[in-house]
Amino acid sequence: MKKNKRFAVQLVEEAILISVALVVLTLVMGGVESVLNKVSQMTSSLWETISKSIEDLFGFLWKW
Repeated sequence: MKKNKRFAVQLVEEAILISVALVVLTLVMGGVESVLNKVSQMTSSLWETISKSIEDLFGFLWKW
């Protein structure tokens, strides 16, 4: 009887650990997604700024 109780406690403990791991994994994935979105926005903004600067400097070469 005591062995079955100990086994049940271990199962509950494992279930709690898996639940905590899933919550932490979800939070980490959300953070990574947020960082990737920010990096994407920054890269896009940087590219637009560089393109605009090049157009301002050398745009007269393509305009007739």
